[in-house]
Amino acid sequence: MLLQWLSLKILSPLSKVSEVNALAEAGAEEFYCGIVTKEWEKRFSFIASINLRHDRVANFQSFEELGKAVDIASSNNLPVFAVFNAPFYSENQFPLVLSHARKAVESGVSKLIVSDPTIISFFKENDLNAEIALSTAAPAFNSASFSFFKELGVKRIVLPRHFTVEEISSLAKKAKDINLELEAFVLNALCPYIDGLCTLQHVGKNPESVSVQELACRMPFDVEVISKQSDSEKRTATSRAKTWQNTFPESCGLCALPFFKKAGIGSLKIAGRGNSSEKKIADVKMVASALDLLALP
Repeated sequence: MLLQWLSLKILSPLSKVSEVNALAEAGAEEFYCGIVTKEWEKRFSFIASINLRHDRVANFQSFEELGKAVDIASSNNLPVFAVFNAPFYSENQFPLVLSHARKAVESGVSKLIVSDPTIISFFKENDLNAEIALSTAAPAFNSASFSFFKELGVKRIVLPRHFTVEEISSLAKKAKDINLELEAFVLNALCPYIDGLCTLQHVGKNPESVSVQELACRMPFDVEVISKQSDSEKRTATSRAKTWQNTFPESCGLCALPFFKKAGIGSLKIAGRGNSSEKKIADVKMVASALDLLALP
């Protein structure tokens, strides 16, 4: 593969030990995963998940599984990141979040993906020695927020999904100035809503899920624009809102790869921890192939 020519790393979702080698062979250079243990499920349930996937199929269920996955990835010199990105945690959840984060670090994960600034501070206060990546579930929308999270100890920021290429370009300059890594979604990430302001649950329609309830944001809906603007402008706004119903299932940002390279994005994130292994592998191969094409003379 010619991937190093572009210095863009493929960050793949991971939820099974058996996926690691296959995803690495497909071209994955980093992994991210969630862990919801039996202890967490018993005390708080999947509804109050420790991360933004309220779903068994999208998470490891034990640190033993996580450790095995990390060992295999490490044998290929590939890092694994663990996700602790609930929008917030209640005070009685803090001790278990800290305990689980420690166990993840002890298992060998390279970074913790976190969204709640309070938890980031709590980790530091309790001497948790781990690099922090700021989840897209945190609202980092401008250069001031980049500086704030940098001072808090964040090493990487996962860019919000809704940013335009112009906005990414501007913020990438700020990130470079203060030595922040940047990560951008490239597949399966289309959503009209802003993760940092979203409180809906993310449960997939899968036989292995704890629920087969469709995502609330994907239920059929009607739109009525109430505005003093002209009828033509209101019709346009209504049409745009309704378009999301037809574009939810898939999304592709491969056409933005040259721009990502130029802007200084370090990692290309493929969403879909709850997807099948076959889907994950196919997604990684597709991104790797696109990068190879761009590397051709």
